[in-house]
Amino acid sequence: MEANNGSYIIHSPGQFLNTLDPQLFQNARMSPSSLRYFGIGLENGNYTVTLLFAEFDFPDTQSWKSRGRRVFDIYIQGERKEQNFDIRKAAGGKSFTAVRKQYTVPVTKNFLDIHLFWAGKGTCCIPTQGYYGPAISALSATPNFTPTVRNAVVKKKGSKTGVIAGAIVGVVVLGLLAFVGIFVWRQKRRKLLLEQEELYSIVGRPNVLSYGELRSATENFSSNNLLGQGGYGSVFKGKLTDGRFVAVKQLSETSHQGKKEFATEIETISRVQHRNLVKLYGCCLEGNKPLLVYEYLENGSLDRALFGKGKSNLDWPTRFEICLGIARGLAYLHEESSIRVVHRDIKASNVLLDANLNPKISDFGLAKLYDDQETHVSTKVAGTL
Repeated sequence: MEANNGSYIIHSPGQFLNTLDPQLFQNARMSPSSLRYFGIGLENGNYTVTLLFAEFDFPDTQSWKSRGRRVFDIYIQGERKEQNFDIRKAAGGKSFTAVRKQYTVPVTKNFLDIHLFWAGKGTCCIPTQGYYGPAISALSATPNFTPTVRNAVVKKKGSKTGVIAGAIVGVVVLGLLAFVGIFVWRQKRRKLLLEQEELYSIVGRPNVLSYGELRSATENFSSNNLLGQGGYGSVFKGKLTDGRFVAVKQLSETSHQGKKEFATEIETISRVQHRNLVKLYGCCLEGNKPLLVYEYLENGSLDRALFGKGKSNLDWPTRFEICLGIARGLAYLHEESSIRVVHRDIKASNVLLDANLNPKISDFGLAKLYDDQETHVSTKVAGTL
């Protein structure tokens, strides 16, 4: 994987295991050949050096892409601590799993040197051509003794009161900032929990799948499996452990409108079944990015078949059958299902085609239920063209 900037900082949005702080491992610094860190002006003595790693390039699948290896040596104070260190191997053969290495090292000249060095081993072109040299998520050096204060500056007698007052003001400001930060964090967490409770309370919800299973099915939501992207979020192609191909719809983290649509979509599709409606296999409610899992339809959306670069040559009889199938699906929603549904966002991009070009209506995020005893229904137009 190549970094998109000169600092070689890699961001991976996956969920990391074996740690209480998975976000710490979502960013890592890497280099094609060498990473070196220096601690200058340290007090002499023994230090505990902690290095944190997690592999993010090689997926946990049975494909050839999982055969990649990142191998490098670890030197501290010029002494080799690890030879041919393999992050994934140290994590029990798993990617996206935190690995912690600790060493006690002496500092004798107020100087600490940590060096991660690629010695030419490992892979260079799996899963893609790029850099697979040393990579690290975080590191720290903690003294194994109580540090002493030296070379204190002589203060004038009148300055003691000012120092005390400044310290008190600093403590008060830090306390207020900490209070505000905790309050904002609690409010966000409370909002997230309420949204998840709302989703769990939906009657007739589909199977709940784990985030790890869907991450593996989509090869960590690889851009190679991206089927489409919109205001709601992204849709990825995936393969479940039972061999079924699916479409995984990921709610955008910043889409507040989308969370309401997500709940509506689960509630609506779970209660209607028709050959011209897309089938919902399950969902995932973990974390702040809910996921919907649909059947995978080989020919994509109708608008792509009509106007896309690789558009299909649909003859008029086929187009007539597609229109007829859409009409059957809408008739079922309006008049035949146990609940009455107005889709409110019918357009070519929300009609999918299977291998036999049979149409299936999708995207029920803006759908609205109505009472079948009403003779007239008024609703505002929703969706986009």
